[in-house]
Amino acid sequence: MDYLIIQVEEQRVTAVRFRVSGRAATMAGAAAFELGHEQDLPAVARRIAEGVSAGVHVVLCLPPTLFALRTVELPLTDLRKVREVLPVHMQGEIALPAEEAVFEALPSVDGRFMAVWARRSDIAREIAIFNEAGIDPQYVTTQPLAWGHLPGITADCAVTDGRALAVIAGGNVAFMRAFSGSDSLQELRATLTALELSEMVLPPRLFVFGEQAEALAAVEELPLAVQRLELPDDLAVQLRTDETFQQVAGAFAVVRAAMQGGLADFRRGDLAWTAGDVRLRKRMIVTAVLASLLAGLLFVSQWLQYRALRTDLDSLNTSISGIYRDVFPNRTKAVDEVAEIKSEIKKMAGGDMSASFLDVLKPIAEAKGAGITGLYEAELDGRTLRVKGDARSAQAANEFKAALAPIMATVELGEVKGRPDGTVSFSLSGTVKEVKQ
Repeated sequence: MDYLIIQVEEQRVTAVRFRVSGRAATMAGAAAFELGHEQDLPAVARRIAEGVSAGVHVVLCLPPTLFALRTVELPLTDLRKVREVLPVHMQGEIALPAEEAVFEALPSVDGRFMAVWARRSDIAREIAIFNEAGIDPQYVTTQPLAWGHLPGITADCAVTDGRALAVIAGGNVAFMRAFSGSDSLQELRATLTALELSEMVLPPRLFVFGEQAEALAAVEELPLAVQRLELPDDLAVQLRTDETFQQVAGAFAVVRAAMQGGLADFRRGDLAWTAGDVRLRKRMIVTAVLASLLAGLLFVSQWLQYRALRTDLDSLNTSISGIYRDVFPNRTKAVDEVAEIKSEIKKMAGGDMSASFLDVLKPIAEAKGAGITGLYEAELDGRTLRVKGDARSAQAANEFKAALAPIMATVELGEVKGRPDGTVSFSLSGTVKEVKQ
């Protein structure tokens, strides 16, 4: 995950890119652009946009002079609810109508909140400039509101870079003021003096950083000790040198605030960032389309399998019907051909006989002789055998009966029907002898 911190100042724009991995942020690159008649802010925004790739979280840091703040007390603990009631709560207490302002709330000290606001048109104008250049900032903030996340400071201190002053209490910003004049040192003294007169308890130490760090560290006659912010040893690899640290410390604090979910963000209401929602909706639409296609393919696959199975079953049924007609040519079509064939196969297994049906049919076939032209039905029920067939004459049928004596305990010749050509059909029944093992 990458963060691009764009710091807009009166005469310069600084862009610093950080690569975040886990809880560590490493500087991946930085560039500074001077503003003037030859190069205005839209031109700089276009130059920055040329190097911005997809998936980068862009944080636009505007000058602190655009923002105002005040400590408020509300009987609430949820920041989301505090943000909802701030416009009504601050109505009539700020210099512009509440509907023309965009508000943010930050935790302060003693359960209070820091209400911060800016003119909506100012924020919208800056967002529009970068949007037209091809950059859609995900966050809009100002650096001093993130100074509580500067590395190397204490939980209770004051911080300045020569352009603004922030008082940190318990790790949260309790006061912020931007310096608007050319003499930042004089404004710093005046601000600290005013805070003393307001009976605000000043912290014991003032940390200074940035391009004016050396000059500010040498200032005397301030009501609190001054200390130059040094590059911590554990960040030497990420931020490289102390000179680099002084230049990007504010941007690094913004990244840390964003990583920890404590970044002040003024993209709210009708200024809210929606590009992420659009991308999410597109992904959801693509996912829904793919899911529909997958469901369709599964349906078609199951339908094809059903058709193939149905075809196989129809073919099997046709084959069974053909087999049934071949096995039982003189029978009418059965209701359940498979069940009837299974029943016949069980009968052929021999029931309680010691010899199987096939063992019985073999000597019968051997005994029929030339006088028997065909046996078209044989049924064995236990040891009771019933046979139907055709013979050349009634005498041949009687001879066949006599030939069965070795294998039949009893045998009777049933009805003998003559035909015009002299042949006869006959039926024969009897009891098969039990074979001794």
